[in-house]
Amino acid sequence: MEETFPKLFDCPDYLQGKYCHALCNYRHQTEEENQAIERYRESLTFRVHPKQSKRFGPVYIIAGPERSGTSWLFNAVRLLLIHQESSFGPADSYRLNHITKSDIETRLIEACGRPLVVRTMRIPDSDWAETLDTSGHGYKVFVAHRDLRDVIDDCLTIGWMKHNLGVILSRLKAYMTAYEYWRALATGDFRYENIHSEPIEQIKHLARLIGIESSHAEHIALEINSLRPGQAVGPDQVTKMWPAQRVIETSHAKDVDNGGNETKTNGNDDNVTTVVVVPEQAKLLESERKKIREAHSEYHDRYGYV
Repeated sequence: MEETFPKLFDCPDYLQGKYCHALCNYRHQTEEENQAIERYRESLTFRVHPKQSKRFGPVYIIAGPERSGTSWLFNAVRLLLIHQESSFGPADSYRLNHITKSDIETRLIEACGRPLVVRTMRIPDSDWAETLDTSGHGYKVFVAHRDLRDVIDDCLTIGWMKHNLGVILSRLKAYMTAYEYWRALATGDFRYENIHSEPIEQIKHLARLIGIESSHAEHIALEINSLRPGQAVGPDQVTKMWPAQRVIETSHAKDVDNGGNETKTNGNDDNVTTVVVVPEQAKLLESERKKIREAHSEYHDRYGYV
């Protein structure tokens, strides 16, 4: 009898072409991912001694504050495991607000030996990884960092945060508590500015940390840059990217004048595309930037953010 694979974590709304909700913790896979998974499953039948001698595949955790490069990291890992040959195959990817031992193990069982890629922003249960090394192939954590003042500027511009210093400092405290937890476990710590200035090199570095080849790094970098940003009501369920994220990143990547209009370069009209630029909204005052710098001086000093 042909082996059947469980579908416990597939999002029912997504399968019907509907939008679920922003924090959906179900699985959302593209046709490309489904095909890659199917090819991997078929390849297992030709392996005399599959490498996966343990019950669980590896787990890749992506953590860090909003607007710091974590969505890029999440998609880079996800796409590397699709396009590059791996002993464990393509991953199941999720956004999980809170990670527990039973939940992560159930999702690993569902993955049938394949990896998990998990985007999270909070501290998990203390025993979340208790059996991952003994029953599985362990876990790796990747974090991203950015000047917290720039993180808040983006959040204010997008409208994700109220422009109130008390609210901002409270949110940053929560961000940093979770970030420092994950950083202590991290295999790789990626700088936001490097992700944007040298994405191919960062993908190659990420591949080395995972332990796979990076021959498709350039293609993956282009694919990440072209990922759709989601719907007006919330993030794209596969990429976990919000509409405002792509708008901000697009406006940063283009030549934009003070009026928010794109400028043409080298007289080449073919290279000029129309993009929506978020109107400038209230950003941090210099006094607020100073207080944020002082409140998290160790973090900013560590990464050289003056």
